[in-house]
Amino acid sequence: MKKIRLLILSIMMLISSAWTATHVKADIGNISVTPIINDSDVTDRFQIVAQPNKVYQMRLSLTNFSDMSTRVRVRPTNASTTSQGGITYQKVVNSGDNDLRYAFKDMTASKVVKLGANKTKEVAFDVHMPARSFKGLMLGGFYIYDLNTPNAPGLKVPVWITEDNKPVGGVLVLNGVTPEAVNHKPFINVNLSNNQPGLMKNVTVHMSLKRRGLLELFGMGFKPVTADQVYKQIAPNSNIPIAFDQQSLPVKPGIYQATGTARSGKTHWKFSGSYRITQKQANAVNRASRGLNPDKTVMYLMIVLGLLLLIGFVFGGLWSQSRKQKQQQQEQSNPPRS
Repeated sequence: MKKIRLLILSIMMLISSAWTATHVKADIGNISVTPIINDSDVTDRFQIVAQPNKVYQMRLSLTNFSDMSTRVRVRPTNASTTSQGGITYQKVVNSGDNDLRYAFKDMTASKVVKLGANKTKEVAFDVHMPARSFKGLMLGGFYIYDLNTPNAPGLKVPVWITEDNKPVGGVLVLNGVTPEAVNHKPFINVNLSNNQPGLMKNVTVHMSLKRRGLLELFGMGFKPVTADQVYKQIAPNSNIPIAFDQQSLPVKPGIYQATGTARSGKTHWKFSGSYRITQKQANAVNRASRGLNPDKTVMYLMIVLGLLLLIGFVFGGLWSQSRKQKQQQQEQSNPPRS
């Protein structure tokens, strides 16, 4: 009877562990990562109500299901906000970015882990809390990627850290206009910034962008564009890009003016500002882009100007020749007296 009870208990433990793994395991290629979490109902991320100057250990279980060994990097970073309104851990975030007080990458070290074929390895990280207290939510995380394919999408394990467990509201400010090449295509981003340590949800943004230049005064050159985007989540202390696709046209340097609004619940913001895209920035994005369609507006204007000048020279020559002929006729009809 005792053996039967032990058998039933073992089966129940196996079912329980399998159920937990399906909820916390993330996969990339043949690699999976599982945060090892005890005494918590939340199993897909680490959550810490921290104390200043204390060290907390976090453990990850990495599994390689491939028949070949591989190496992965586990990199600590902070959450960023994507132009599609989601949260990513792929970018490197430094302290001071968007008024971020402490960067998670400064609180623990990055590690390279070698995984044997069909092997599992547990990796521990000592996370050192800052000596001084901080308010709000620090949304850190571990980003895991295969060193053989570093540009491919990786895995993430979020780390939510707070000291007082009190929510802080986000604040949006206009933070510049920058060009960017995404998947070898040119974009111009109007950047907002959440400069507070608070996670924002369901933010609706309306933004307009135009270029100030001579061609634009005559309705040519860069055409004014607008964008409406809903951000399901905005990470604390993060940049929020509103992306404008250049439709395979090269980025032009010059002064760009951005105006827009945003709202979250009953809170509203208005934005307006002018920013310069330098020739260096434009060249870097255009070189990184593929299949660009050259903007021929200036070329067409030069052709039209050339034709106008040519017509002007022709009419000027004809007018000059006609004037000379009239003078000659007047001289012939009125010969000088002797």
